[in-house]
Amino acid sequence: MDKFVQVYSGGELVKGPKGVEFGDLSQEGIWFEAAPTYGELIDAVCKRLGLDPATHSIRAQGRTNVGGGAHRHFIMVPINDDMSWSNYVKAVFNGTDWNCLEVYVQAEKRSSAEAVSSEVELMDSEPPDVQRQDAPPPDPAQGASLFNPSMVNTFAPTVHSLRARLRKPRTNTRTYAAKGGAEVQFGQYHTGASEPVDTTIYPLIGLYDEDHRARALVSGKNLTELNPRNREPLRFDKRYECYLRAAGLIGLANISRAGLPSIDRALVSALVDRWRPETHTFHMPCGELTITLQDVAMILGLPIAGRAVTSNQTESHSELYQRYLGKMPPSDKTRHGLKVAWVRAEFNNCPEDADEETVKQHARAYILSLVGGLLFPDASGDRYNAYPFPLIADLENIGSYSWGSATLAYLYRAMCDACRRQSDQGNLTGCLLLLQLWSWERFPIGRPDMVKLKYPNVEELEDERDRPAVGLRWVVGVCTYRSAPARCYEHFTNEFDLLTDDQVVWSPYREERVEKLQLAPICTQDSHLWLTQAPLVFFFMVEVYTPERVMRQFGLHQECPPPYRDTSMELHWCRRGRVHNDWADKHKSFVDMWEVKEQLVIKEERPYNPANYMDYLRWYRRSTRIRLCTPRISTGNQAGPSGPSAIADPEDSLRASRLRYTPRAHLIHAVTDKLTILAKEASAQKGCSRGECNAFIELVTRTCVELVGELGGSSLCDIAATVPCSLTASTVASEPEVEHQRDNEDGINDPMLPDQETEPGPDSERRTRSQVGHTQVDDTVHTNSPPGKRKRGRPGPR
Repeated sequence: MDKFVQVYSGGELVKGPKGVEFGDLSQEGIWFEAAPTYGELIDAVCKRLGLDPATHSIRAQGRTNVGGGAHRHFIMVPINDDMSWSNYVKAVFNGTDWNCLEVYVQAEKRSSAEAVSSEVELMDSEPPDVQRQDAPPPDPAQGASLFNPSMVNTFAPTVHSLRARLRKPRTNTRTYAAKGGAEVQFGQYHTGASEPVDTTIYPLIGLYDEDHRARALVSGKNLTELNPRNREPLRFDKRYECYLRAAGLIGLANISRAGLPSIDRALVSALVDRWRPETHTFHMPCGELTITLQDVAMILGLPIAGRAVTSNQTESHSELYQRYLGKMPPSDKTRHGLKVAWVRAEFNNCPEDADEETVKQHARAYILSLVGGLLFPDASGDRYNAYPFPLIADLENIGSYSWGSATLAYLYRAMCDACRRQSDQGNLTGCLLLLQLWSWERFPIGRPDMVKLKYPNVEELEDERDRPAVGLRWVVGVCTYRSAPARCYEHFTNEFDLLTDDQVVWSPYREERVEKLQLAPICTQDSHLWLTQAPLVFFFMVEVYTPERVMRQFGLHQECPPPYRDTSMELHWCRRGRVHNDWADKHKSFVDMWEVKEQLVIKEERPYNPANYMDYLRWYRRSTRIRLCTPRISTGNQAGPSGPSAIADPEDSLRASRLRYTPRAHLIHAVTDKLTILAKEASAQKGCSRGECNAFIELVTRTCVELVGELGGSSLCDIAATVPCSLTASTVASEPEVEHQRDNEDGINDPMLPDQETEPGPDSERRTRSQVGHTQVDDTVHTNSPPGKRKRGRPGPR
């Protein structure tokens, strides 16, 4: 069926109960002699619809099913090149039970000036790091970026996006509903121009969602923590220092020598739940965040500049072990890698009278344990990853490789795999030391309290390369760990659901702080590469690096929405396979892109703008899932204040709270949603009639009663005493109306009230939540009843 494509056009998409639907669009079936390429598809569409490619540009989107079994749910994914088309076809035929290629196309007529412009002129108007798909790769000797069609498929923006930069700039950013229910938003680009962005075709939750842990949590499934895989390195010896400095690994070795912190599996599991393979970012309530090359360099002190970590292997690993370790490991043809137990038994202690060659052999084994146990841990847990050994063996040139980018690629891939594991024995690999220290630097959740910092005296160091990296402060400082609830995993999930903008340390590497810590030069020497868009490479792994999505972490302007770059399902499917694969040749195009990484750096000088970031948040919160918590203990309040929660035995809730941790995020979100509705309704009451005003007062009263009931307030009976019988009696009946109203509100997931004209300050969300506490409720419910009104007793059963 990959030779048949059903094409829809001539209207707008609609949203139905099962996701995106085509409605009454005109449809055309197109047969091909062989599976078509993207170019063949567009040519056939233009021919079938009678369009001239010289005067029209085509935007294509593919519909795919992300639901499971009979529960179908359709989304649209953009198709703009061969890579995205290939990924879409594979997703349809390999990922779902809906095996039909359905493409929705929109034809946009080009302006007369644009239609007559040549391809050369269009190329001149594009940024230097972007070229058309059909353009030949330039000569790298001439100083231009080295591209080929396969590279552009994955990383280049679409021509449609580039054309939008030439349009007339707009003075404001606004959202409106387009025909057919599709929501369109205008976002700012580098030149200040605006482009209408249809949020239904730019989903941040895509083809990976069917088995994602976040989706399971939202559906109420109880997941267990992931099982972290990492290994303690061998015993350090002073004689290894010269090799570690040359390799750029002395910062990591110093952290390891000081005593590695234990990995908090609950914390890293809660973080992985929010990792999205579609964007390579963590989706938090306050926006996207990710681990960047800046974090790798600052926290671990790893080099970023250098060659991609891959090799053209000509010798077998057995021959390399014998030559560079002087010993042959036990034969095991069934599994790849060196046994941890064997390496530890043979190389854990370097003899005092060892000659230079023996010291080198032990130094290689130590670096292998450092790299294979911490940076690239094997999923088995009892073996060291053998892939880096050919590079480690050459102690003279080990420092010429970009170990920082390879570490980030390995961690990205590990989280992309782990976020879709729901079994009780799911493993989590990657550099978990980096993941945990990154979380401690940025979030208060699970972070130990730093009582006293005990950095080494850098003035006494003979070599400035031995100065510490940022990560060292968490292992040499005196830290006290906070006591957490018995169910830490649920606790951390709940806390991330409630994470606010002001709780995040967006810029932990400020210049004054870096100077105070007196860091090693390697932490900042590659700062010019932190914003490169070159792919990250580690042998069989190639991962897309997307700093443009998290520009606030660098203190820079954030585009709204960020330019879309496909993280490539095809690359995610690339596995280790047979160990003799020549990955340097297989991934040559991506390795070549890394070699010209300096030419792919984002050129952005505008500083972070809070108002612009609020525009980004409005778009972001409508495009992804930011709430994972579901109720664990029913509060019995869904139908109003007269439910059992008002008269329940307090011992029951106390006993339940002792049994397990009770997440409260879902409750706070519900209160926030209802207060948001009331705030919007209140703003619309200006100049209303007396009857409309009275009706709104009744709505506010009912909502307040519901909120107190949901919060489990002890003053529910006192509130009921001040509410007319007609109001409380109608609460249950009016609940569906309130729910219907809440479903129709725009931006209901945004506790920062996106429709407000004034921009909230950093503490706005915290103040909103504090206003629903029991203190304020008690202040409003103890007012005296009107004269002659009979006090009501405790509400009866429903």
